[in-house]
Amino acid sequence: MAFDPSSLRPLFPILSQQAYDHPLTYLDNAATTQKPLSVLDAIQHYYRHDNANVHRGAHCLSDRATNRFEQARNTVAHFINAPEQSHIIWTKGATEAINMVAFGLEHLLEEGDEILITSLEHHANLVPWQQLAFRTGARLRVLPLTSKGDWAPEFSRYFTDRTRIFAATQISNAIGTTTPLKIMLEHAKQQGAFTLVDGAQAVAHYPIDVRTLDCDFYAFSGHKMYGPTGIGVLYGKNHALEVLMPYQTGGEMVRHVSHHATEFNVLPYRLEAGTPNIEGVIGLAAACDFLSAQDRNALLAWEHTLAEHVYSRLHKEGDIEIYSPEKCATLVSLSVPNIHILDLNAYLDSQGVAVRAGSHCAHPLMAQLGVAGTLRASFACYNTMEEANRFCDVLLEAIDLLSDE
Repeated sequence: MAFDPSSLRPLFPILSQQAYDHPLTYLDNAATTQKPLSVLDAIQHYYRHDNANVHRGAHCLSDRATNRFEQARNTVAHFINAPEQSHIIWTKGATEAINMVAFGLEHLLEEGDEILITSLEHHANLVPWQQLAFRTGARLRVLPLTSKGDWAPEFSRYFTDRTRIFAATQISNAIGTTTPLKIMLEHAKQQGAFTLVDGAQAVAHYPIDVRTLDCDFYAFSGHKMYGPTGIGVLYGKNHALEVLMPYQTGGEMVRHVSHHATEFNVLPYRLEAGTPNIEGVIGLAAACDFLSAQDRNALLAWEHTLAEHVYSRLHKEGDIEIYSPEKCATLVSLSVPNIHILDLNAYLDSQGVAVRAGSHCAHPLMAQLGVAGTLRASFACYNTMEEANRFCDVLLEAIDLLSDE
């Protein structure tokens, strides 16, 4: 491979530590990625030199903070190829971004309307729509995977003239399956539905072009793409953002207020109430710069190589059930009959291997797979082939040990 992860590892100081007297092998990247020095330095620089509230102060610190804050909006807009920076709304994360849309579109729904999602969805892209359906009398419909993990060729029938909203993940956080977004979004647009893409699992791996996707809304979190926690983005087309009722109200998002009426601000500020997560915004921009400085195709190919290598090694073991696709995944999700995944996780953790065991906030998908949860190893640009092999070796040790009990 042309890409060598060892060139990036020194940029992530957390990776050099020991865990239970073993070198840390961090493979829980689908939950959150580690942060490069450039992100840590950007946050520290803000607090050391520019700490002030944005947009409101008439002094040099506020001017500098505001300039960095709005430049970050421009950086993120460029990162996902948004037409204008006003299309970028700051949120706490993908969860808040999706809730912002679900509450913001409520006034447009009525009883009998349909909201369509897929069976892959994280709870963050399920529960808001479920609750919206409860509040409005709309019907929540689910576009299912087949028992083989493929999309049924007749899924177009789920898009009807009653479909008002279509929301889908780009990549499943639980099993790594991708959605055929292009054709799904086309079906939704033919019905005049609003479209939202949950890109939380995609932005760290794939170059994102929202103009090519042509969705109305795109949501993602900073902490899954080498940025800080507590910061995320809602991208929206102008017409889509304009019809959203503000999710929260208060300061910053207003032009004029009297005791009897409020004139809301223009986009993007109309949807950003209160003092924002300024340091998170600045850190997210630094994460975008970090990724933009890399060969994204080489990083993605390397992450695919790691996942495919682990799949190849473990697929040969007859007592391991793998739920992830063999190719083009950046994670491997599995279970072992008659061994609890938490027991496997505990052994891996004792050997310094950090993975995730559980339902991955995807209870309906786990029910469809017929398991309570899975063990998930997920890869990032700084992971090595040695770490992939260590995961396999320790997992097989755990299976041998726990099978004898």
